[in-house]
Amino acid sequence: GNCILSKHKHMNTRGVRRDMTMTNAEKARYKMKMMCEKHGIEYPNKSSSQPPEKKQKAADDTWRSKCISKFDLKPVPDDDSFPAGSEDAWKRYYQKRVKVEKDDPRLVDNYDSDGNSIAKEEGEEELEDIIFSWTDYGMESRLEKLMAEGCKWQWTPQKPKLGWDSDCKLQSADYYAYVWSPYAIPVAIDLHHSWYGKVGWSYSTLNTDYNYLMLDFEDSDEGGKYVELCSFDDDVIKTSNLNKATVDKLRKFLYGSNTEQMKQQTVSDKNFLFLLFGSMGTTDEHFEDDEKDACLGWTWIPWQHDGMKEKLFELKAPEDDDENGVPPTSLEKYSPRRCSWLRYAILKAADSLGPVSKHYQPPPRKKSSPESDYGYGW
Repeated sequence: GNCILSKHKHMNTRGVRRDMTMTNAEKARYKMKMMCEKHGIEYPNKSSSQPPEKKQKAADDTWRSKCISKFDLKPVPDDDSFPAGSEDAWKRYYQKRVKVEKDDPRLVDNYDSDGNSIAKEEGEEELEDIIFSWTDYGMESRLEKLMAEGCKWQWTPQKPKLGWDSDCKLQSADYYAYVWSPYAIPVAIDLHHSWYGKVGWSYSTLNTDYNYLMLDFEDSDEGGKYVELCSFDDDVIKTSNLNKATVDKLRKFLYGSNTEQMKQQTVSDKNFLFLLFGSMGTTDEHFEDDEKDACLGWTWIPWQHDGMKEKLFELKAPEDDDENGVPPTSLEKYSPRRCSWLRYAILKAADSLGPVSKHYQPPPRKKSSPESDYGYGW
C-alpha cells in the first residue's frame, strides 16, 4: 500500500512521472498549471511569448518609437510595407534632431528669470527682425499653409550669419535649415542659402546660391557635399540642377514616394519648391528679394521690352500670370506680372509656368549701367 501511495504521489494528473528534484520556482509553476487545468484556464507559457503589457513596453522603448512620439511622426500613408528603419538609424536621427532643434532661433528667450529684457549686442535687433520676418511672417503665416490638411511641413531653421558694411548695410547673409519628413522615415534635407551683394559708384557685385544635402540616417557617416540647386553670379545664372528630376528625387526621399496620390496628401510640386526655398530664407512671393531688401538678381519686366506688353495683351494673358485669371481688356491699364530668374526656374521645374512667365527672357549679357539695372532688380 505504501508503494502504491508513493507511486501516485509523484505522478501528475495525466499519469506522467515528474522529476522529484524540481526547484521551488518549478514547483510553483507546476502548481499554477494544475490549477489552470482544474478550472479550464489556458496556462500562460512564458517561453513562447511575453505578456502584452511587456511587449508594449518593449516597443515603446525603441528609438523609432521615441522619435515618433517626440516629433509627431505619422505612418507612411497607404504603404504598410515601407521599411521601418533600423534602430541605429533612428538613434542617429534622434540625436541629430534634438541637437538641431536646440539651436532653433525661434526658441531664444529675450528675458531673464526676473522677467527683465536682456540687453542685446550690436546687430542683434536686426538679426531678430530677420528671423521673425523669415520664420513667422514668411513661413508660418503664409507658406506652411500650402501643405495639405493634416500634413505638416516639418522644418528647423538655424541662426543666420550676417555681415554688414561700414554704412551698416547688409552685405552678406547665410541661411541654414533642416527639413524633416512628416512620416516615420529617418531622413532629412540639410539646406544652405548664401547671399553677397555690394554696390559702389562704378561697380556692382551680386552672388547668391541655394544648396541641399540629403541625410539618410541609415548611413552612419553624415559626411557629404552640398549639391548646388541654383545660383546667380553677376548675371550668370545656373539652374541645371533645379529641374523635375531633382524635385522627384527630393520628394521621394522625404515622403517615401512621389505618386500623384502622395502629392494630394502632402503638397504639389510648385508649393514644395516654394516651401523648400522659403526654408532657406527666401519667402518673398515674387522671389526677387530676401530680408533687408537683399536683391536676388535679374527680374524680367515685360513692359520694358519692346512689343512684349502688346504681345501679351493680344494673347489675352491675365496680368497676374494665372491661367484662370481675368483676361485684360485695356492695354493702357494692362500691367503683366514681372518675373525674376528664380521664380521662372521654380515654376519651370514644377511644370507650372503661367501665361506671362512662360515668355520670360533672361538678362542681357552685359549690364549697361549698374545703378539702373540694380533699380530694376539687378
